[in-house]
Formats: sequence, C-alpha cells, structure tokens
Amino acid sequence: MKKWFLAVAACVCFLTGCASARRGAVCFTFDDYHGPNWLKAMPLFEKYDAHATFFVVGKITPEKAEVMKKLKAAGHTVGLHSLHHRDVIPFIHKHGEAKYIEEEIKPQLEACRKYGLEIRSFAYPNNRRDEAGDRMLSPYFDHFRAGRGPAGKTLYYPLKELPEKCYLGGTGIGTYYKSDLAVLKKELEHAAATGSLVVYFSHNIAPGARAGRIGMPTEWLDELLAHARKLDLHIIGFDELNDLKTNRTSARK
Repeated sequence: MKKWFLAVAACVCFLTGCASARRGAVCFTFDDYHGPNWLKAMPLFEKYDAHATFFVVGKITPEKAEVMKKLKAAGHTVGLHSLHHRDVIPFIHKHGEAKYIEEEIKPQLEACRKYGLEIRSFAYPNNRRDEAGDRMLSPYFDHFRAGRGPAGKTLYYPLKELPEKCYLGGTGIGTYYKSDLAVLKKELEHAAATGSLVVYFSHNIAPGARAGRIGMPTEWLDELLAHARKLDLHIIGFDELNDLKTNRTSARK
C-alpha cells in the first residue's frame, strides 16, 4: 500500500509540475572559439539530454557561422564574446559606450543576422563587468555572463526570482581556476536543494590535459552532466532560461 501511495504521489507531482518546482538548474558555458572540439562534445551533451551555451569571439566567418548553426540545431545557445576581446569597463571609460558598441558588438551581430543566427546572450571579455556595461548591452542582449565578482564565491540565483534580462556570474572550470570536481558536485547539489541556478564557464572541451589550463576535460564534463542529471537539474542554455521561468510559473497556477 505504501509503495502504491508513493507512486501515485509521484505521478500527481509530475502532472502538476511540483517536481520541477523543486529542482534547480545549471548552465555550462564555453568562451572564445573551439568550434571543432565543441562539436565533438555534442554526443556527450545528447547522452544526458543537456544543452550548453557557447560564446563566440572574433569575426563571424562562414566557417564559424556553420559551427554556430550546428550548435543551435542541437538545441544549444550561441552567444557573442565581442569582436576583439576588449574589456568593457576600461574601454568605455576611455572611448565611450557608442564606440564599444560600434567596434565590438555591431560587427558580430550584423554578421550573425547575415547568416540567419539570432543572438540573445553575451559574455564579458575576461569576465569584467559593471552595471554601466549591463545598461549599455541590454538593448542588444537578454543575459550577460561574467565571473563571480570580487567575493570569489560561487553564486546561486533562485529560479523563481530570475529577471528576464540580467547579469549572471559564473564559476570557472579548469586547472587555472583550481577547480575541484568534488566541490563542483556539491555546488550542483546545493542548486538542486534550493531551486537555484548555478552557472559555470570554461573554454575548450577535450580529453584530459588537452583541454588546456582554462578548458574543461571531457571526463569532468561527463561526470558533471551525469551528476546534474541524477539530481534532476535542468541542464540548459541561456536562451532557455526565460522559457523555463514561464513554464514554472504556469505550473504553479
């Protein structure tokens, strides 16, 4: 009888949306441009029904555009990371916001439009941002990603309070960031327990040391995706954040 009651309760929770209301989310993001290796990692994301966000730096060439289209076709989010990887804050203090938009943002956006790519997210070069930068970029993007800020602690964002346009601070994964796999798994568990979003950033994806000091070893990505799936976390790209909030709100009505 007890097993039957638990099964019915679980079914009711699924149908009413209360199960999804309890779980959090994780966004894995990757910066610069490692197109061939990003594509090689697609089967791993597919294995866990997971999506990520890829922030592309530099000129949007036909080759890059093709990779970006393949990533989007697989359900991932593609964002921009500026044309020349110039830090926002010192640049706009010296040259002004209009010049940054003209030289770093518009050339990438215009190229993306040319190739039929809709872009809604941006990652600050070198993870340096401030509120003035957010205001400057808000007409062009919904979400802006940077680092954890001066406190240097992993940040958690309650999903039910997530604005439609916002800055999200991420924690770096790679030997350069002195990452600890066990700590990262604990952070995922905290996100699940509190119904929060946690954001990570890295760069390349490759086996072992081939990922580089600021890259994500494939083996780590596999373990983290498996752990997130075990915790029933949403593993999503930035473009899915607002849809997730809408679905959660509808489920509570």
